[in-house]
Amino acid sequence: MADPLDSVNSETFKQQLHTSFQVRSGDSEPISMQLIDVREPPTAPGSELFCLHFRGPSSPRLPQKIWRFQHEKIGALDLFMTAVGADETGIVYEVVFHRLRIKRT
Repeated sequence: MADPLDSVNSETFKQQLHTSFQVRSGDSEPISMQLIDVREPPTAPGSELFCLHFRGPSSPRLPQKIWRFQHEKIGALDLFMTAVGADETGIVYEVVFHRLRIKRT
């Protein structure tokens, strides 16, 4: 069975900037978050690195752990997320992808 994470890259998420993702853990009620930024810092050759930033509500503050993300176009992904900032508009969370690039033939 193919890993759904293998089917996404930074471009996948750039196409969904400023759209909503539903985030949940277990049987909890989903929390709506907006994808606000996709960054691609420099990285070593042969690896892929990109960071996603989401804005969530001011409360509740979600703990650092793996969350189930659901998006109408991307589908469901389990992603490790941590809070990285907060302001009057909500809490900013980060998801980092850092992996070897696989050459497809």
